Amino acid sequence: MLHGQVLELVDHSKYLGVSVSNNLSWDKHIQNVAAKRNRTLGFVKRNLKDCTPQLKAASYCTFVRPGLEYAATVWDPHLQTHIDALEQIQKRAARFITNGYTL
Repeated sequence: MLHGQVLELVDHSKYLGVSVSNNLSWDKHIQNVAAKRNRTLGFVKRNLKDCTPQLKAASYCTFVRPGLEYAATVWDPHLQTHIDALEQIQKRAARFITNGYTL
């Protein structure tokens, strides 16, 4: 109870864009970040598929990368599964920027 109000018990909560779980695991946060940045990268790929590599790189650095790095000092991805989930997005972006594959 806090000030006479019963507080709800939750598994995780989002605070300033970072999902904090009750067991202090960053699984939910990494899932949220990866899903959102995959959608953003997909949007960039659909709309800039015929652009120059410089424009593709600039759009990646503007729209996708900041979301991958936001508050990284707090949730430091030290588990290999977390690192792989984030690096997968970066690898897809690198292939897209360098025209390593087609849509």
